Amino acid sequence: MPTIHREPDFGYDDLVDLVEGQLRVVELPAVNAEIGGPGERLWMIEPGLGLTDVFRLWRKGRGDRAYWAVDRDHPWDALVWLREALSGVLDRLTRPGSSYVYALEPGREERDLAVLAELEAVRLSGVEGLRQSLGLRAALKVLDREVVIPAQAELARAGALRSRLLHEHYGARPDVVEWAAAELGWDADKARKVLAARGDYRTWVREGAAHARTTLQVHRPPGDTGLPAQLAATLMTAACQDEDLVPGRASPVPIPDGLAPWCVYIRGVGACVAVAVEDVYTPDGSPWEYMAVAPVAMVLEAGWTVCEGVIVSPVPYDTHFGCVLFDEEAVLASGGEPLSTGDAASGGELR
Repeated sequence: MPTIHREPDFGYDDLVDLVEGQLRVVELPAVNAEIGGPGERLWMIEPGLGLTDVFRLWRKGRGDRAYWAVDRDHPWDALVWLREALSGVLDRLTRPGSSYVYALEPGREERDLAVLAELEAVRLSGVEGLRQSLGLRAALKVLDREVVIPAQAELARAGALRSRLLHEHYGARPDVVEWAAAELGWDADKARKVLAARGDYRTWVREGAAHARTTLQVHRPPGDTGLPAQLAATLMTAACQDEDLVPGRASPVPIPDGLAPWCVYIRGVGACVAVAVEDVYTPDGSPWEYMAVAPVAMVLEAGWTVCEGVIVSPVPYDTHFGCVLFDEEAVLASGGEPLSTGDAASGGELR
């Protein structure tokens, strides 16, 4: 977590006031009771403000070098260390029926559920800005992509693994369902479902891949980039993804020859360039992590270089949601529409 205030610049009471007195925050007492030491505090920005930050006042360092500090983090970055620090709580909530702690401490589950409620609030605050600016669907889209779908896929893979174990144990015998049901004490329907999970998962993956090939649009650069065709198409597709491209429409802004092969026109946003965002670009990284489209005028203003055939530009970028932060003047200059209306905002900011 980045430190924003610390001793000796500010005393303990001053550090508390810098958060509680200067910001609209709510405390996270249940979480702090689990991870905090004496005097340590934990807050998040008050829900409904469209802002996202977690603040922690804690004792950093050791021995004579210890000092009080206030750290600030984005909610989803904070969740990484919060989940690690709260691993015991989360493990109990994962297996409540086999928790000796719950057996020994009546009421402990309520404390753990209070911790979970605060963790949920932190996670949801990470999409609150999207919900307020772009609507509920935008927030749900990010939540599904980052949380729900990975959890569903992991559960399906776990079922496939259990299915494989049974198949390897029982072999290819024709009465495997009846045999497994009898030996494991299951009814036949459960045994049949568990045994089928591995094949069902693979069928789901193959059908999904076929669906992707028929429904997802592959984008190719309009000019010669000097790169192998497959690589150029991957870079362009990673940048454009599901943007609404308008083929053949010219840019109102003169385009340097070096940018022309990567220039496309996006409905509502105007003429754009597929770029590798400098803040997240690494030559050996994934194009799906660093490629994006940005209005031509924004790229020209920010500057650009060519690295291994890729246009690299320091355009403003939100690393938490993976989106270029469009400048409205640059969008308008590039032939786009005002960001406050229509699809320009959603198309431009949800990369």
